[in-house]
Amino acid sequence: MNSLPTPSRPPLRSVLLRSRKHTILGVDPQKLIKYFFGSNASVAIIVLVLIMVFLLREGIDFLPTYQRELQTYRRAGLEFCDIIDQPLQRNQALSSSLRQAVSASLETLSKSARDRRDAAFLLKRQVEDKTARPRESLTQALEKTPPAPEQIEVFRRELAEASAAAAKALEYPAVFSAAEREQMQREFSALTPEVTDLPPLMQTLVADFSAKDREARTKFAALVTAQEEFEEATEPLQEVVDELKAKALETKEKAVEFEVLETNRLRLLEAAATETDPKEKASLTKEAEESVAETVNLEESIKEITGRTAELREQVEKYAVVIEKAAADLPKDAGTRAARRLVSDVREGIPVHAREMRAAAGKLEGWHWDKPVSIFTVIGAFFFGTQWITNSSWQDFFGFVPLLTGSLVIAAIAILIATPISVVAAIYTNQFASEREKELIKPVIEFIQAIPSVVLGFIGISLVGNLIKDVSEWSWLQWVPGFPIQERLNMFNAGCLLAFMAVPTMFSLSEDALNNVPRAYIDASDALGATKLQTVFRVIVPAGISGILSAILLGLGRVVGETMVVLLVAGNRIAIPDFSAGPGVIFHPAHTLTGIIAQELGEVSRGSSHWQALFMVGIVLFAISLLVNWCARAVARRFEPHKA
Repeated sequence: MNSLPTPSRPPLRSVLLRSRKHTILGVDPQKLIKYFFGSNASVAIIVLVLIMVFLLREGIDFLPTYQRELQTYRRAGLEFCDIIDQPLQRNQALSSSLRQAVSASLETLSKSARDRRDAAFLLKRQVEDKTARPRESLTQALEKTPPAPEQIEVFRRELAEASAAAAKALEYPAVFSAAEREQMQREFSALTPEVTDLPPLMQTLVADFSAKDREARTKFAALVTAQEEFEEATEPLQEVVDELKAKALETKEKAVEFEVLETNRLRLLEAAATETDPKEKASLTKEAEESVAETVNLEESIKEITGRTAELREQVEKYAVVIEKAAADLPKDAGTRAARRLVSDVREGIPVHAREMRAAAGKLEGWHWDKPVSIFTVIGAFFFGTQWITNSSWQDFFGFVPLLTGSLVIAAIAILIATPISVVAAIYTNQFASEREKELIKPVIEFIQAIPSVVLGFIGISLVGNLIKDVSEWSWLQWVPGFPIQERLNMFNAGCLLAFMAVPTMFSLSEDALNNVPRAYIDASDALGATKLQTVFRVIVPAGISGILSAILLGLGRVVGETMVVLLVAGNRIAIPDFSAGPGVIFHPAHTLTGIIAQELGEVSRGSSHWQALFMVGIVLFAISLLVNWCARAVARRFEPHKA
């Protein structure tokens, strides 16, 4: 009888190493883990896409909305008025410079007398402030009907005692002699509500100042006369411009009202067309009929404005002739060096201003109210515009250049300060520091990231700004461009704080780049007999340059995107920095892309052109951040060392 064959058994090794197949809901656990991590990696991409979609959805309508506004701005005649009015604003800056020159010249003779007069008035005010309560009590007692002589006498005595004590406690400046101080003390002690005239000594001081001021005005009569003629020259022209602006603004308001009512009427008619309820449909139709607005005849309104073109050009020519004469009459010699510099600037600026006014008058004939505003004009007005004016009763302008310029200058200052600090600190910590030093340096630098930016903003306002301003006033530093600074909140202040914030990021990434240099490079350098410094600066740093450059670019992205610090300490002046000041321009205030969004977004109505303009700024800022990160990756790939 044949026996059944014995089944063969697998080797023991295969049994022990055999993997056990388990599933979770019919799916291999390894695949689940793979899908889990893959989905988490996809979240970043999804979030990025959602951010882009959100920004585009809110800002995509800005260009057509701004196009309609600029079309109304032109058709209503506001653009016509601005052709003359905008260059005419230069008159204010020139007038201000002339006033400063006149003031500086007059002060050469009247400053001492004016200081004595002002100091006396200040001392008198201090006495009156310190005796306010008894003075008020006496005043009320004197106003009572019938008066109470005994009560008045008590209050009068209390006021006299308080005035004497206050006058005695005053700190009299050195501009007064000892005899004048005693006289002022006696006169201040006798101040009462019944006496309205100034004390005798103060009357003398006022008379002295008036005499000195007349003497100064006689000496610098040519400068004073030229300044008065220059300021009065603009009045006839400004009167005509103001009349035209009033008419254009009235036309614009009517056109905007018609557009709003017409849009509302069309929406009501659309809603009525889709309504099935007869009563509701009739109500919507009736409301649409009541929303009909009076049509604005823009052509007739524009004729009233353009009809005065000849008069406007005539006034411009008269104005140019007068200011050119004023420039010719300006004296070459002024009282002080500052006054001479101001007069020289005005003398050079007036001919340029006159040419600008004549050129603007020449543009009036070629202006057409019905010329359409193209989308390319709108794009240029946003990306190359130099004005950011909002909530204006005249016209809102959304110019991107002042904000971009402020952001780039502040970022450049921050990177120029942070790069040497962070890179040098990374090289020292990675290559030269002992283990104990590393345990101290790295946590301290990385702790900076934990400091809230608003706290750094407070530090910039209360400490850094005042420190920079005080240092700029040191006499032996007056050779530094921009010193002494006028504004403690400026681009340099913001750049210093942003550099402080960027150092941790740049330090950590730079040190990682140095750590990633292949060990074979270092061993080869040591084998060739190189010193430590030669190995560091000729092998390690060049090999890690890609990571260092990437760290710098990522630090740039960090400072460009910072909001709170620049909002608090940059000064928030929406204007292109005056680069004619040279390196001293860094001490001027400015505004930034992030700052304007944080400052204005919460105050605008949703869906308005202002709202959409801020989202357009956000789109550009987002694109800049992506560009910086792409450049960082491109640099890293370009300079990446070959694998050993």
